[in-house]
Formats: sequence, C-alpha cells, structure tokens
Amino acid sequence: MLPEICTMVMTERPTALAIEDEEVRRRTVQEQLGVPLERCRELLRAALGDESWRVRKEAVEVLVAARPGREEIDGLIELLRHEDNAGLRNATSELLVRLGKRAVPVLLDHLQDSDQDLRKLVVDTLAAIGERSAVPALLTTLADPDVNVAAAAAEALGAIGDRSAVPALVQALDRQQHDFFRFNALSALGRIAVPGPLPPVVARLARQDMLRLAAYECLGKIGADTAAADLLLEGLQSQLPSLRSVAIRSLATVLHNLEPLFRQSVIDHLRALFDQGLLEALTQAAVSGTAEVAEAVVELLEVLADPRSLPLLLQAMGNECLTSRAMDALQSIGTVAIAPSVARYALADETERAAICTLLGRLGRLQADVEQTISQGLSDDAALVRRAAAVAAGRLPSAALLSAVTGLLDDEDPSVRDAALQALRAHGGSNTELVREIAGQMISSELPEQRRAAALLCAASGDCEQLALLIKDEHAAVRESAVRAVGRLALAVSCPNLVMALVDEAEEVRIAAAESLSGCCGKHESIAPLRLALQDPSSWVQAAALRSLVELCGNEALSDALALWQRGDEVAQLACLEAFDLLAAPEGFALITQALGQRDGEVLKGVIEVLARHKPDLLLPWLHHILCHNDWDVRMSAVRACASLPPPERHDLLRMALDREDHDLVRQALRQLLDGH
Repeated sequence: MLPEICTMVMTERPTALAIEDEEVRRRTVQEQLGVPLERCRELLRAALGDESWRVRKEAVEVLVAARPGREEIDGLIELLRHEDNAGLRNATSELLVRLGKRAVPVLLDHLQDSDQDLRKLVVDTLAAIGERSAVPALLTTLADPDVNVAAAAAEALGAIGDRSAVPALVQALDRQQHDFFRFNALSALGRIAVPGPLPPVVARLARQDMLRLAAYECLGKIGADTAAADLLLEGLQSQLPSLRSVAIRSLATVLHNLEPLFRQSVIDHLRALFDQGLLEALTQAAVSGTAEVAEAVVELLEVLADPRSLPLLLQAMGNECLTSRAMDALQSIGTVAIAPSVARYALADETERAAICTLLGRLGRLQADVEQTISQGLSDDAALVRRAAAVAAGRLPSAALLSAVTGLLDDEDPSVRDAALQALRAHGGSNTELVREIAGQMISSELPEQRRAAALLCAASGDCEQLALLIKDEHAAVRESAVRAVGRLALAVSCPNLVMALVDEAEEVRIAAAESLSGCCGKHESIAPLRLALQDPSSWVQAAALRSLVELCGNEALSDALALWQRGDEVAQLACLEAFDLLAAPEGFALITQALGQRDGEVLKGVIEVLARHKPDLLLPWLHHILCHNDWDVRMSAVRACASLPPPERHDLLRMALDREDHDLVRQALRQLLDGH
C-alpha cells in the first residue's frame, strides 16, 4: 500500500491521502515513524493537508520525531503558501512551532520573501516558538512595507519578551502612523513590561481616542513616573466605563512602581478626587466591572486608607476572591474604622455583619462597643456571623467573650463549632485556667465529639493529667485525638501513655501513637516499643512505626526497613521505599531490584522513582520489561525514569517504547523526551 500512496501524492495536489477510511489513513501515517524522510516525505506532506484533523495531528507527530533537516524544513515552509487549504497551513505552522529553534534559521531566511502573506505566517510562527535569536530580524521587520507584517513583528517581539526590543518598538511607534501597528506595538511594550520614564510618544497616544484604551493598558505595565500616573488619573474621571476600568487597573499597578515621594503625591491627588465623585466611580467599577477591576479598586482603597471607603470594602468582603485583600484595606484604615463599623452593624445584612466581626477581631482593640458587637454576633441567627464572631473572640483578650464562645461548642453548624474550638485553643496559653476548666467540663460530656474537643483544649493549655484520662476513653476517636494531642505537647512525661497506646485495640490509635513517639520520647524509651510495633498486624501501624524509627535513629533503622520490606505488604513497602530514599542506602537499592519484574502498582512505581533518583544503572536492565507493563501509569513512570539515563540508552529505549505505545499520554511523554534529545 505504501508505494501506491507515495505515487499518488507525488502526482496529485498534496491535500489528502487517496484512502476513504480516516483510521486507515491515520495508521498509514503512523507507520511512517522511523522510516527515512526521503522515502515518505510526500506522503507526510499530503497528510498535513488531510481533511481529518486526526490524520494531520499524526503527521505532525511523525515529522517532529523525524527531526527534519534544513532542506526539509524549507520545503515545509513552502506549504504555508497553500491559501486554499487552511488545515494544511495550520498543521504546518504547528509542526514548525514544535520543531522549535531547529526551524528558526530557516524561517528567518523567509522574512524577505516577496509574498507578504508568507512573511506574516513566518513572523507568527517565530512568535509562537519564542526564540530570542529571532529578535534582531524581527526588529528589522518592524519596518516591513506591509503593515500587517510589521504589526505581526511587533506582536512577536512582545510574545518573546526580550527587553532589548523596547527602544526599537518606541521608535517604530513614533515612525509608524497606522493605528493597527501602534495598537500591537503598545501591547508589545506592555507584555515586555520594562518600567521606566514615560516615552513621549506613548503619552501622545494616550490622548488619542482610537488608542487611549491600548495606551492605558500599556501604562499599567511600563509606567513608573508621575507622568504616567497623571494620565491615568485623568482616565479615572472618564465618562466611559471601559476607559475608567482600565485606568483603575493600570493606576493600581503604577502606584507600586513609584518612588515613595511621587507615590505620596499621587495618593494625595486621589484623596482630593474623593470629594469630586471618585468614590462613586470606584464603587460602580467594582460592582459592574470584572474581578480584576474589583481587585484593583480594593488595592487603591487600601493605599488611600480613607474611612469613607468603609461601606465599599465591607461589601467587598462578601466576595471570596476579594475577602483577604478587602480585609487588608479595612485594617489599613485602622482603629478609626471601629466606630462607623459598630454603627453599621444593626442595619447590615449577614455578610456585612460577619465582615464587621472579622474586622473588629483583626483590629484587636477591646472596648465596650466592640465587646458588645461581638457578643451579639455570637448569638446571631446566621451561622456565617456566629463563626466570624467566634474567630474574633479568639483574637480579643476578653474572658467574657471566651465564656460565651463555649456555648457554640455544640452549635448546629460544624464550621461554627470548629471556630469556637479554635478560639478557645488560641487562649490556651493566656487564659489557661479558664480553658482547662472548660475542657474539664467537656471531658464529662456524653458526646464523643465534645470529649475529642476537650483533648485539643488540654493540649492547648498543657494539661497532661486530663489527657492521660482521655487516652483511656471508651471511644476510639477520643483516644486517637488524645494521643495526637500528647504528641503535639512533646513532653517526655507523656512517654508511658504513648507506649501504652501502641497496643490499643483500635488501629487508628496505634497509628497515632507510633507517629507521636518520635517527637515525645528519646531513642532509649522509643526504639524497643517501635520495633515491637513493626510486628503489628496492621501494615499502617508498621509503616508509621518505621517512619518514626528512621526519624529517631537514621541509618540505625536500615536493618528494620530491610526486614520489613521482605515481609510487608504494599503499605509497609511504600514506607520502606521512603526510608531507602531518605537514607540513600545501597543495601536498600539492591534489595528493591530483586524480583522487580514481579512487582506491580504503587510499589513498582515507587521503586522506579527511587532508583531513577539514586541508582539508574540498577534500573536499566529492567526498563525494557517495565516499558511493556500493562499499566500505563507504570509505563509513564518508566518513561520519566529514562530521562536519568545516558543519551544512547535513553534514545534507544524511548524509540522502542514509542513504536508499540498506544496510550496518548504516554506517547506524548515519549515524544517530548525524544524531542529534547
């Protein structure tokens, strides 16, 4: 079939293969992988113009893998002249981009071609490749007689982002009168984004209606002086919402680039504009504009720190994307925001009430009206407000509020309960007696959830005695929390309790004890119990015990890891792999290569990754086998491991694997490694 197809494509226009079945055409193209280009050149060029995108895509992949030379690339560029076959041009452009810097010198040779359409396609391809070696030729192309080519060159320079292009772009802006070119050049300057003094030509264009929007966008990236800021301040007062929005975004950026003295001058000017309707304009932009505009509004308000912006910022707190930034802006206003915030509370909706509670907690000023407002929030009908009030109470030094928070520990909303618990924990060191008292009351609760919370409070207040009681609780989840709480305290006095928990009837308690021992107890007290835990019937306990042993003993735990690998299941062996990786132990690497062909799943993937990092030579004899594994995820791990091999072995293995691979993701990874060879 191949000779017949090649004869057909050599005598007919190269737009499609003369086979009706799309899948047959695709496989025919796929079969050319590894075939010398001189034998299948015309077939592949025909496939680039096929009516099926799948055939075109396969042709691109095969040609990329073939690593065509200069003459072949020159022939491919000629295919861009086919105006009547958009699929051919698009596939060829994609191919040239995939060839990367290999194609750049040949593309540059065509920048002087008499066909302006080809010149533009060449410039677009150079832009997509992004190779900096193309910059000098593209700078020359800024003066191309065809404005579309010149504008494409400006766009390409922006895409490549080489700072050396800035002076030439500015000169071209001054020289070229066409708005389309100037639009692209302004965009390119913005993408390259070199802040500095405002070029006079950009200032002039910022006052032209057709280019004002593009100039404002550019100013946000390159403006670093008061001249740029003054132009954008004018834009803030525009009657056109689109111009005003761009000016807001750009001004927020320019302010960051200004020196302190100039920055303060602009801020003073902005404050003066507050009395001339600026706040209303910012409010409208924040409500009706994009998320990016709303964020810029909040940034400006943070800089201004004006109490008059309080309503807008409280409203912004309801937007998850703006919450953090809006809170920063509210805090920048400082304690002068307290009185107006408290005054708004009674008439605010639940989102704003929650925001007010959060703000009052962040400002940290305990006074009568603040305490009263937070207290109201703790009993609010809305869970959102109760949660915010509980968090605020955790930040304020008020025993009365802390006592009130206790009532939320059994709230119907789990997020409120969690916030209340965190508030009490935050006071474990400062209100130790109160927190211990609350924990003592919760220990006697019939609800396991309350007793689990008590364990956390005991840890926060350092109450080892009550934790010792909770470690013996009838409910396994309570015992686990108590064990983990003891681990967080890291007190040697708790060692006996943790050792006792290593033989608890509940697996999760034994895991917690094994994980906690390394932080609480020294080697003398911990090694024997942890080694005993390596015999636990639960592989999860074995894994936790091994990790603690490695943390405590380092290389002394190697023998334990070697023994556990021989008898452990997948969970335990994964922990062993972590140990071998951490200890960089040759004995471990030698052990995990034994019977490697019989392994599977996560353990096999782990072995591949560890050996690829430390001893790729031990992995090499197995790679032929692993690259044929029936699990594509394992094959993917093997492909990544090939990157650590010397070039000759890597190349041969990848070629072999690609020839038989049928999974798209693995094929893509193989081709990427081959392309980088």
